Amino acid sequence: MKRRIIGERGLKVSPQDRQISNVLYTMDEALEAFIRAKTAEGVRKGTLTGYHDIFRYFRQWLDEEITNINDITADTIRNYINYLRTERTPYAEDPQRKRTGKGLSVHTINIRIRGLCTLFRFLYNDGIISYNPMQNISQVRDDAHEEVPGLPDKQIDAILASYVDRQFAQWRDKTLIILLLDTGLRIGEALSLTADQVNFKELSITVPSQIAKKRKSREIPISREVAKRLRQLLDETQQYFGEGCKLFMNAYGEDLTDDAFRRRLNRLKRKLNISKLHPHMFRHTFARNYVLNGGDIFTLQRILDHADIQTTRKYVQMDNEHIREQHNKFSPLRNIIKRNGIRV
Repeated sequence: MKRRIIGERGLKVSPQDRQISNVLYTMDEALEAFIRAKTAEGVRKGTLTGYHDIFRYFRQWLDEEITNINDITADTIRNYINYLRTERTPYAEDPQRKRTGKGLSVHTINIRIRGLCTLFRFLYNDGIISYNPMQNISQVRDDAHEEVPGLPDKQIDAILASYVDRQFAQWRDKTLIILLLDTGLRIGEALSLTADQVNFKELSITVPSQIAKKRKSREIPISREVAKRLRQLLDETQQYFGEGCKLFMNAYGEDLTDDAFRRRLNRLKRKLNISKLHPHMFRHTFARNYVLNGGDIFTLQRILDHADIQTTRKYVQMDNEHIREQHNKFSPLRNIIKRNGIRV
C-alpha cells in the first residue's frame, strides 16, 4: 500500500518522526494542491499558467495507466527528458510555428525540468509524495552557444520599411517595434502600457511593480520621436475604444497579446526571408546598440531591469561586423602612429 508522509514544509524529517497517511493523490489533485500553495504565496498568474503548461505536456506524454502522483519515478522523468531531446516536435501545437525536426532546444527542456523540480519538491516537502523523483535529476548540458542575438541594421531597416502606415494594425506594430528598439522593454511590459504610464511631458515610461519581472517599479526614458508616435496611437485607440483602453489594441477593441504579436512577426519573417524574428530580439538589439552608441553598461542594467550585471553583459551580443567597426573606431594604434609620425 502506498502511503503519504507528512512533514513540516521545507524541513527534513527523520523517518521515525514522520506521520504516515493512507491518502493517495491523483495527478490532478497533486497539481491543484501545488497551484493553491503558489497562489497563496502571491505567484503571478503568468507563472502559474507556465506551471500548468509544463505539467500538461508531461501528462500528455505519460502512460494512461499512470494515474497517481506516487507512481512517478526518476526513471519516468529520465525517459521523458530523452523524449524531449530526441522525439518531441517543436511547437507541435502551433501550425504556424511547427518545425519539421525532432527534439526541443536545451533551453526549453531545462525550463520544463526546473518546473517539474519545483512541483515535486513542493509535493515532497508537504508530504504528498514519499519520494522526490527529481532529487537526482540534473539539467541538460549543452555546448556553449550565443545568447539571443540582436538584429543587424539592414534587417531592422527592412522590417520597418515593410509596414504600410495607412493600415492601423501595421502602423501599430511598427510603433511597437520602434518603442522596443528605443527602450528595451520586455514585450509584456510594452503591451500592458496604459495612458497613465506614459509621461509625454517628461518623456518617460513607468513600468509598475505589478508588471515588472523583479516586482520593482522603474522609470525608463523615451525619445521624443517615440513619444510623438505613442501620443498619436493613444489618441486613435481612445477615439475608437474609449479612454480606459491600453495603447496597443487589436482591431476588435481587445488587448493585443504577446502571442498575437509573435504570430504577426512570424508572418513577417517569412515575407522578408529572415531566419529568426521574435519580440525578445528587439530587446537584445536595443542593448547592443545602446552600448555601441556610447551608453554605459551600468545604466543599461537599470533600464533592462537586470538584477545581475552578468545578465546584462550576455545581452550585448556583437557580430563580426560590429566588432570590426568598433576596432576601427577605437584602436589605440592610431594614436601611437600619430604620436610617433609613423607613415603607413
